[in-house]
Amino acid sequence: MAACARQGKRAKVILSNVTNVYSNLALEHWILNNWRFSKFDCLFVYRNEPCVVLGRFQNTWREVNVSRAQRQGVNIARRVSGGGTVYHDLGNVNFSFFTDKPSHCPAKNLQFLSKTLNDRHRLAIDPNKRHDLFIGDKKISGSASRIIRTGSFHHCTLLVNSDLVKLFGLLHGDKTLKGTATASVPSPTTSIVSAMSRDLTNQTCDVISTAHIIDLVAENYLSLYRQNPSVNVDLWSEECNQDTESDVILVDKVPDKILDPHHESFEWIFGKSPKFSKEFEVSGNVYTVNVEKGLVRGVNDTENCEVVGQRYDPEVIYQFLTQDHIENIS
Repeated sequence: MAACARQGKRAKVILSNVTNVYSNLALEHWILNNWRFSKFDCLFVYRNEPCVVLGRFQNTWREVNVSRAQRQGVNIARRVSGGGTVYHDLGNVNFSFFTDKPSHCPAKNLQFLSKTLNDRHRLAIDPNKRHDLFIGDKKISGSASRIIRTGSFHHCTLLVNSDLVKLFGLLHGDKTLKGTATASVPSPTTSIVSAMSRDLTNQTCDVISTAHIIDLVAENYLSLYRQNPSVNVDLWSEECNQDTESDVILVDKVPDKILDPHHESFEWIFGKSPKFSKEFEVSGNVYTVNVEKGLVRGVNDTENCEVVGQRYDPEVIYQFLTQDHIENIS
């Protein structure tokens, strides 16, 4: 496939030491909108503190156990790309492959990742047609993409040694919600370390860490372009720009001017959920609550009740419906 060919470009690797999901997603968005990829490709690598990241067109409450995330202090974020909901923590590594639009090819990126890891550690990682990575019948990576006129990125997770119990608990939202939002495709999930620990023939489990994976992937990525990791510079230093000769660029902070407060807001994280409805059964009666932009718009098509206009919160709504004045709702 011609679009998947590397066409004599150079490459850059950007390594983020920032672990805040909103900062890293903002930086990823900034790179796409401000750099041009006609002469070089770029690999952006980052990790986040525990968080859940939704696809652009998903329903937050359907995908995420919101109350559990809030109790555990786990951030919920919505990215600008599509796809399903994923869990990040410091045991997971995120890779974003930036190219110009004609060179966009997720399959090529996943072939590179799987070959890099399989050749070094005999992991038997296989990509599938949905651009996921599996070890056996269990998923270790999910993907999504964003394409604009001037460039594109394909980003993917890689569960190296993540907290799978926490992952399973958070990625169980309310599947009874009715609407048109993009739904995640559930798959049995594992991490690389968990899969290797079950493989008694593989003796390299003790050397697998996120730092090792990052170094391995970055080195092999640059080798595709016949480059070796050379000069490290800070992304925000005066000598660094998209034309710098440095192969590896470091990020220790994300300036406030890059951040977009809107992407941390209720309106973006929750309000971007496509409109939906939820049925509540109380004392043998069924009440249909309609929600749009994250706000309650009506109960049984009645707009004259105190929860209308409030942010959707199923616990608050249930308490309201169990009060004595529900006879006013037709």
